[in-house]
Amino acid sequence: VKTKEHKSKLSYQPVEHHEAKWAHFCDFQEITHIVVKDCNISIHRQDNKYLDLTLSSHEAALSLISLVDGYFRLTADSSHYLCHEVAPPQLVMSIQNGIHGPMQEEFILAKLKREGQEDGLYALRWSVLDFNRLILLVLKNGQSISIQGNANYRQFRIQRKENSFVLEGWEQEFPSVQELMNALKGCTLKSGTDIFSLKRCCLPKPGEISDLLITRKVKDSTRQILNLTQLSFHQIRKNEITQRAHLGQGTRTNIYDGVLHVCSGMNSDDEAEYFSTEQNNNSREMHVVLKMLDPSHRDIALAFFETASLMSQVSHIHLAFVHGVCVWGSENIMVEEFIEHGPLDVFLRNNKGRITVGWKFTIATQLASALSYLEDKNLVHGNVCAKNILLARKGLEDGLLPFIKLSDPGVSFTVLSQEERVDRIPWIAPECIKDVNNLSTAADKWSFGTTLLEICFDADVPLKERTPSEKERFYEKKHHLPEPSFKELATLISQCLNYAPGERPSFRTILRDLTQLQPHNPLDISSVNPAFPVSDPTVFQKRYLKKIRDLGEGHFGKVSLYCYDPANDGTGEMVAVKSLKSGCSQQLLTNWKKEIEILKTLYHENIVKYKGCCSEQGEKIVQLIMEYVPLGSLRDYLPKHNVSLAHILLFAQQICEGMAYLHSLHYIHRDLAARNVLLENENVVKIGDFGLAKAIPEGHEYYRVCEDGDSPVFWYAVECLKECKFYYASDVWSFGVTLYELLTRCDSSQSPPQRFIEMIGMTQGQMTVLRLIELLDRGERLSSPKDCPCEIYRLMKNCWESEASFRPAFTNLVPILKAFHEKYKTQAPSVFSVC
Repeated sequence: VKTKEHKSKLSYQPVEHHEAKWAHFCDFQEITHIVVKDCNISIHRQDNKYLDLTLSSHEAALSLISLVDGYFRLTADSSHYLCHEVAPPQLVMSIQNGIHGPMQEEFILAKLKREGQEDGLYALRWSVLDFNRLILLVLKNGQSISIQGNANYRQFRIQRKENSFVLEGWEQEFPSVQELMNALKGCTLKSGTDIFSLKRCCLPKPGEISDLLITRKVKDSTRQILNLTQLSFHQIRKNEITQRAHLGQGTRTNIYDGVLHVCSGMNSDDEAEYFSTEQNNNSREMHVVLKMLDPSHRDIALAFFETASLMSQVSHIHLAFVHGVCVWGSENIMVEEFIEHGPLDVFLRNNKGRITVGWKFTIATQLASALSYLEDKNLVHGNVCAKNILLARKGLEDGLLPFIKLSDPGVSFTVLSQEERVDRIPWIAPECIKDVNNLSTAADKWSFGTTLLEICFDADVPLKERTPSEKERFYEKKHHLPEPSFKELATLISQCLNYAPGERPSFRTILRDLTQLQPHNPLDISSVNPAFPVSDPTVFQKRYLKKIRDLGEGHFGKVSLYCYDPANDGTGEMVAVKSLKSGCSQQLLTNWKKEIEILKTLYHENIVKYKGCCSEQGEKIVQLIMEYVPLGSLRDYLPKHNVSLAHILLFAQQICEGMAYLHSLHYIHRDLAARNVLLENENVVKIGDFGLAKAIPEGHEYYRVCEDGDSPVFWYAVECLKECKFYYASDVWSFGVTLYELLTRCDSSQSPPQRFIEMIGMTQGQMTVLRLIELLDRGERLSSPKDCPCEIYRLMKNCWESEASFRPAFTNLVPILKAFHEKYKTQAPSVFSVC
């Protein structure tokens, strides 16, 4: 989704008509819902930001929404609509009756195969040839699906007439699909000598891949998945935390008030060992919550770490931030941000009668937003309830809205005993009581429905007086929880509390319907709140930036993790802030501003996202605000994790895709290295640090650098060292060095500087560059990394051709690396042909 920015120009001469510039707002996959009122529309995205547009008329507004909604269904989710006002009637009917779109036969068969192939499994879909025909496909006897010999399934036609539906071969007419299917469930269907019966319907799933979608990027689906096979979280020393008052108990944990001593200026772990936080003038304290695993449950420490790892790798404005984990002897402590006003259930009980309906809807929408974010990443929280929702801002004062953060789920759901699971009724989904392996995103939807009841009833917990056996029986009998008097809201809650997991709505649907149901709020939420004075979302004020910790340093600047909190109440978002080192030259300051201008123009999933700037002293000092990428750089990540060759090649492919995009805009990076490639999750990397990036003028092949400065010479191509000329192909050389780093798993003893110095000998200053040029002119290159397949090393050496024009372009490298990734994904290391 893009918006156009128009610039006017005052002049006494005739004004030239400049084409309006497009500004990115989001991709279609990031849209959650759209709200329309008269000629005004609001397009809401996953992080709770929204784009307000005013059109010439209500009809024009509906037309634009229809366009966006259509593209959303074409590229993101074919069975979802973004706004009730433009919902296609046939799609609404399909959703109500569990009907798939006009999928080809092979796609629907593949879906049934994934569902389990049991006897009586069936699916309804629209015909690809006849708009008024439905196809009912039914499986028999749980046999393996085979398209060639199709005795194990049959397809039956259902014809839609003016006001009825008829199964071919059965003359009886039914006014709706639902009534026809209900009638068929009590019958058997005959096809020749074969008999079929309907037992379980295979329903459409949110965002599932089928021939109804245009897949623009093959790996879009992998980006949604965060594979937590490797633990990843920030490690905190015991002397960095102070334990204070005991706050209560969680599941197998004790919770304490605490303080985290944050030291800025510590450049290494060794240095931190010698200075206590009291001795460091730059130290400060942060109020935190300490969740300590009970020593008697040390056997589930791994499950405890899995939770910490999950919460450390996600970043959403309505999810509590986990600072890290402290392991000290027998103590395992999760350090989480302190949320001032505590659990929502306590607040609801203490303020009964003071809370408006609008306040409750706001809370529910914020919670649904966080869960929609997790669902899109295929992540399960597993313990959604009012006591795990923390209130960062009360929102009872005029002009302010409440603000919540969903806390961590506690110990992993998989280690809970049967008794502990039953104790969580009615929040735990029924399918998870007997089998923890049934935990899925659908379980969070059940928990959300129960939590919504808690919010409606001021934390009066359903079934609180029931015994464990009564609770279990309540589920076994499929009884229903009490509903609020507001009929439409009760309908939404009942959809979440459906005993069939597949029939629960997606959180996108929940968000859309909650917005539709929300009554008129006495607060004018469409106007700018005085508590948030910044109207431009890309302008950040320094006073609201709260430093968490340093993330890393480059040649000219350093990057730190901050919380941007304009309300000063803990509701801010985590951002990465890059600032120049002190004492920089005017040339560096100029380049710094150019870096910001370059980042503003970039929008690619493999390039770190620009969020805005923070300036002071009349813009003499400018800080760059970027998205926070939780897992850090590949240089820091790879030595600590066992990453396969296939995964390394996936990362390399994504780097090339990001660089190909950069080159398509006529930019060169000039500092491509593992330290500047960040890991969003275990499947997606992003290129960062554009401090040395330059724009190649149109019609030119290279950019000549004139300024002096500290340069990453061991990553530079020979023409860069000799003539200060930077071609697009110079970035390809740097990619070859980066690929070398990745294949050595960023082992510091094998680093490019270390290897080159071993070859040229210890030198200083310009002599290092001269000897490096001599070495490269002789045709010497970095040697093949250990266990590197020959064909990959040959590709690496192609990137290091002396003649720039002989090197491959990034657009050519992408399919090559993709093929390598597919090849080595299925091969064992023992069969690699290494150099």
